[in-house]
Amino acid sequence: MKTILLDRVVLQNLYGDSRESMIEIFSEFLTSYTETKNALFSAFESGNLTSLKRVLHHNGPSFMYLGLPDVAAQFKSLELKCSLAESHYSLSKDFAELMEIVEISWQHAKNEMDYIKNEV
Repeated sequence: MKTILLDRVVLQNLYGDSRESMIEIFSEFLTSYTETKNALFSAFESGNLTSLKRVLHHNGPSFMYLGLPDVAAQFKSLELKCSLAESHYSLSKDFAELMEIVEISWQHAKNEMDYIKNEV
């Protein structure tokens, strides 16, 4: 699996020196993480590719705002695969990899939030 790192250039371009903005975005992500994860699992397990595609499309861009453009790209990639797949079973491996990346992203966001809050 590809190593997932925060892109500090993206964060700087989005927020500049605004710690408050970063705290707000990271806090919102961390607060809604369980709901997001559950929505992804529920959409996948339903077997409804249209629903899965919609949930991926809705949640993927938020990772860009966390400085994780590679994760946002993973969402987009799986969204496109939904358009080509005949069943969700064929996407099982890709979905499992995405969920692992989402979990890693949560840890990155938590670490970044702790860093921002403690930064002097």
